[in-house]
Amino acid sequence: MVAIACSFAASTPIQARVARSNFASARSEDEARLIVTRAANFGTFQYLNLLVDGVHVADLGLGESYDALLPPGQHVLSVNTTPQIYRRTPPTQRRVTVEPDKTYAFTAFWKNLYQAYLEENSSTNRIVTPSNPG
Repeated sequence: MVAIACSFAASTPIQARVARSNFASARSEDEARLIVTRAANFGTFQYLNLLVDGVHVADLGLGESYDALLPPGQHVLSVNTTPQIYRRTPPTQRRVTVEPDKTYAFTAFWKNLYQAYLEENSSTNRIVTPSNPG
């Protein structure tokens, strides 16, 4: 029985397209939603490393996004890339004041040849789509 249970667990696919935050396990009225996606031309072999308040929460590859809950208050979103081909650079940081029951959507773009940054989607006409639309 144990062998059967282990083989079933090993064959269960792991969903890696959307990373979840450790901030909360169940949605409450006070939490906000954070969505981070990569620009379509971000790069095939580049990963976007996302940190929230200094805690590494996701490595986003091609077609992946991050969708998680955040408690209200001040937060620092940081991004950098892997591999860093040109030079080692510190993460680009963005401060966000999170209000309850709101959605904060960002898209990662290239700031220059070696550094990424986050642009808030509400300030543009960009559309955020899930990693797996179907």
